This record gives sequence, structure tokens and C-alpha cells, in this order.
Amino acid sequence: MASDKFEPVEGEISEVEIRLECLRLATEFSPENERRDPLPIADTYFDWVTKKVSKKITRKEPSKKKV
Repeated sequence: MASDKFEPVEGEISEVEIRLECLRLATEFSPENERRDPLPIADTYFDWVTKKVSKKITRKEPSKKKV
């Protein structure tokens, strides 16, 4: 197993890179019985991450207009 963690280069992180990082976390930190089938846990992590990111993107900052 690779010991290097994901270090993004400049720019956007692709969906595949996020999924791979979620899979790495699921296989590295899950209990032994869940490591046999890590994909459901990785999918749960991915859903959580994408939900948090989409909330940040859709949340609009209130505009500060000078009157």
C-alpha cells in the first residue's frame, strides 16, 4: 500500500482523485471487518465530502453595498 497521501497540484481536484482518496481513507482507518469491502464506506465518505463542497459553492455571501 502506498504511504504517500494525496497532494493536489495547482487547480481543481478531479472526482476520480477524491474517490481514490476516500477509498484510501476507508481502507486505512476502517475496522478490519469493513476493510474486506471498503467501497460502501468510501462511497459514504465521498457523499459527505461532495455534500459539504456543494453547500460551500451554493452558499452565497451577502453583498456589502455602501449606501
